[in-house]
Amino acid sequence: MNSKVHSVVQTAVFAAMIFVLTAVLHIPAPSGYVHLGDALIYLSALLLGSPWALLAAAVGEGLADLAGGFASYIPATVVIKALMALLFVRAQGDKLLTKKSALMTVFAGIFNVGGYFAADFVISRAYAFADVLGNAVQSVASAVIFIILAAAFDRAHIMDRIKR
Repeated sequence: MNSKVHSVVQTAVFAAMIFVLTAVLHIPAPSGYVHLGDALIYLSALLLGSPWALLAAAVGEGLADLAGGFASYIPATVVIKALMALLFVRAQGDKLLTKKSALMTVFAGIFNVGGYFAADFVISRAYAFADVLGNAVQSVASAVIFIILAAAFDRAHIMDRIKR
């Protein structure tokens, strides 16, 4: 298969998985919902690299906002999630779970909370403070799920299979 077609297909599959883990398999919360789509963003960045992971993150999460009735957040989400993926692209290595990729979950979480605080502040000043806790919980949950999946994928040599 043509390598560009292969990359497009992988990107579409990751965008779909990110969408499902965000829009479908989420936990309702007072400030919206908590999802695990970010864990797949981190994995996609390490497996696909740039620009494909940035596209998967932006499309998957942007469509989740649209499907969830949060259309006003789509511009912020596309930028925030693509930049979160970019953090992990910079952590690419021979394995998915490394000290650097584990550390990136902290930076991505801070970026997620800060980015949505800024977006919330523009959209609705009062809501900005209320949303911080939900975004922090989501960031921690995504980090934990990423670490679990990355360790399992490394043991199963998934990276070698996807990069073929």
